[in-house]
Amino acid sequence: MPHLSDLWSEISSKRQDVVFLAVNIGDSKDVIEKWWKDEGFQLKPVQQDGDAVSKAFGVQAYPTNYIIGPDGKILWRSVGFGPNMEEEMASIIAGTAKN
Repeated sequence: MPHLSDLWSEISSKRQDVVFLAVNIGDSKDVIEKWWKDEGFQLKPVQQDGDAVSKAFGVQAYPTNYIIGPDGKILWRSVGFGPNMEEEMASIIAGTAKN
């Protein structure tokens, strides 16, 4: 999560048309809010009730990361967070910039 939070800080300072959501399943609102505050995360946490969102996107493991284009189509998907992933995500997001 720190990697996504850092990337969010970088991207949000340049782009107002990009949103990062961290969708949580299984934790209470209080647990999520405490963790976010303790860690200083800047991206927006969203608590998922049930598993409708996870099912809709075919999530089978956590974390699963998506980049969804302005047209609503999935541009990129990964499970976990590996080396160079932050740079890969930044590159894909940069490709969505309006000229």
